Amino acid sequence: MTVDDDVRDILGIRTVGAWLLSLFFAAAVLAMAAGSTDGVRDARFTALAAVLVLFAGLGILVAPGDPIPARFAVPVAAAAPLSAGLALWQLPVPMAGSTQIWFLGAASAYLNFLCVRGASRWAWLGLIGQILTCALWTATTGQGVITGVGFSFINVTPLLMATFFARVIRPIAQEVLTLRRADTERAAAEAAACAAQQERDRRVARLDRIARPLLETIASGRPLSTAEQAECRLVEAELRDDILGGVMMDATVATAARSARERGVTVVLDDGGGLDEVPHALRQHVRIVVRDALDYAEGGTITARVLPPGRASLISILLRDNEELRIEVEANGEVRSDLDDRS
Repeated sequence: MTVDDDVRDILGIRTVGAWLLSLFFAAAVLAMAAGSTDGVRDARFTALAAVLVLFAGLGILVAPGDPIPARFAVPVAAAAPLSAGLALWQLPVPMAGSTQIWFLGAASAYLNFLCVRGASRWAWLGLIGQILTCALWTATTGQGVITGVGFSFINVTPLLMATFFARVIRPIAQEVLTLRRADTERAAAEAAACAAQQERDRRVARLDRIARPLLETIASGRPLSTAEQAECRLVEAELRDDILGGVMMDATVATAARSARERGVTVVLDDGGGLDEVPHALRQHVRIVVRDALDYAEGGTITARVLPPGRASLISILLRDNEELRIEVEANGEVRSDLDDRS
């Protein structure tokens, strides 16, 4: 489940099946429009009516959000009376057959789905507009108002059913979505807790591996040798790197930092959070740059600081010995240094 899932996904509106159904709908509309041209004055208006109906049906599928925003619902609903008006005034009086009012059934299909998408009010306004258009046509052509109302009023029944369906199903679908989101959030929380526990276990195991022998020696009361005292300082620095180095640290950086300290380099690693949300490949690239800088240092001090999020650079590395050298990795992964500026 994704963050933008809504009722459309519960009802299958965004599935391949829905698109296939819409293709069959389009084929049926075009076939009915093309097969009902007996006595039609200007078939171009009939074709335009068919295009309006097809675009309205497409709008049901592609309109974003739930419920469907009014800026999409209004033109979709308006297509019903507009397509009726375009087609009706081209028909002969009397009509050659009932199939010539194909646009009523076609509009009813997508108006029903407009209800399902949470715009029942606009669907009913579209149907009422369609009925009034039919009544106006029959009245002006001498067939009587009741005739137009009679052959268009039949679409009220399916729209009533669609309205009832939407009132019942949409709240249930919302509850299902809420439960899904809660399930997803719970799974994410459990995964985060598991990852945190694994990280704690890893750090405890590492602490046990590198610190236990020294702690046992200290607990024995025996004086530490010069080498053991130096090892204590290195272990203390490694533990500090684990805490302060954050995402910047991995096994290769830790090894390079220890080797640099053994050479007499003062190493300071500090994670300000700028690597937390970057891609893994870019994070690994930063670690390689830090490792190479640590391997390069022969003395003095090296400070590698991951900058806070939102900065132009991800990390700033400063080497101070006989001269000063600054290296920065920018957010796009480009590495810049004082050497580049000097050249």
